[in-house]
Amino acid sequence: MKKKIAVRAAIASAVIAPAMVFVGGTAHAVPALSAGATGEVVVTVPAGENWTCFGFDSGFNFKTGAFGPGPAGKLSGFVKGNATVFCFGGTAPFFFTGSVAVT
Repeated sequence: MKKKIAVRAAIASAVIAPAMVFVGGTAHAVPALSAGATGEVVVTVPAGENWTCFGFDSGFNFKTGAFGPGPAGKLSGFVKGNATVFCFGGTAPFFFTGSVAVT
């Protein structure tokens, strides 16, 4: 099982790392991630921006959502543990990633 997770992590890194190199930017605001209710990750977007986010948990459950300014959005359905969330925006830095402990 550990080998399977390591392989998936390596594949994700190989896909994402080049994007991080080429889309570095200078913006000061990125989405804020926090734990919500059971199985939820809350995504709070800075004013005037729109971000598309996807996340997966330790069971590789995959969730997606598009978020704009205003009330915080939620990615739901994760198992207890850590969820990794990747967000792409229309304003530099264009790419953001974070990890949240899900209850």
